[in-house]
Amino acid sequence: MTDTPRARAAVPLLHRPVTVHAWEDIVFAHWRRDPDQLAGLVPRGTRPDVVDGSAWVGLTAYVFRETSVPPFPPSGRLGSTTEVTIEVLTVDDHGRRGVAYRTVDTANVPAIVAAHALLGVPYTFAHARARRRGDTIAYHSVRHPSRARHPVRWVRQLRTAGGGRPGGTPRPRLDATVRVVAGEALQDPLAAELTTRAGIHARHLAQTLFWQRQHPPLAIRSARLERLDGDLPAAVGLPGLFDRAPDSLLVVDGTTVRYAWGDVVR
Repeated sequence: MTDTPRARAAVPLLHRPVTVHAWEDIVFAHWRRDPDQLAGLVPRGTRPDVVDGSAWVGLTAYVFRETSVPPFPPSGRLGSTTEVTIEVLTVDDHGRRGVAYRTVDTANVPAIVAAHALLGVPYTFAHARARRRGDTIAYHSVRHPSRARHPVRWVRQLRTAGGGRPGGTPRPRLDATVRVVAGEALQDPLAAELTTRAGIHARHLAQTLFWQRQHPPLAIRSARLERLDGDLPAAVGLPGLFDRAPDSLLVVDGTTVRYAWGDVVR
């Protein structure tokens, strides 16, 4: 089968889906990078995917709802949350084009526990929120590193340090903010390549895993940037990422995403 984005999105899952999510208000921002700069940031057995002559780093932000874990019905309690991710586009020796997450920032604690224990995806606790007014979509994520690593210890320190009030000890934080205005529908091969990936490459228990991702063909829209700032990229090995506007900025209003086990890459 020809590896086009449309064909990639329709590849049958090899196994029963482990999760199904309804994604909404998806923002895709991508930057061109030299492949050599990203080679050390992807799992063993993969390499940065070169698309249109460049490797790519992406920021993706979305709200997902109606999460289900088949064969159980959807549950808002399981999955109604906001996620802000930074990832590198990857390809493995089998030619499967995916993403390797550098971080997935979310306040969904069950997702964080499951991702670390089962998937190898670097979920991190953060206060992530989304807002949409008409065609304007905004995301803001802020995390406190000490809370993400040791939540109980963080609460104790917060009480003894004055809770961040005047006179208290300043707490370190890492954040990312993006606000865009969605535009017209876009039929562009590069946009499809950047947004339609076959799955996730993740490092877990000394192995590189591949998790399949499947969804209908995306209805992609152009977007105009209104705001982009934060120091989150520096914390995941990508300092200066937000110093310039993205080379590609896109919006998808919604889709349904299904994840399933793929195999061991290495």
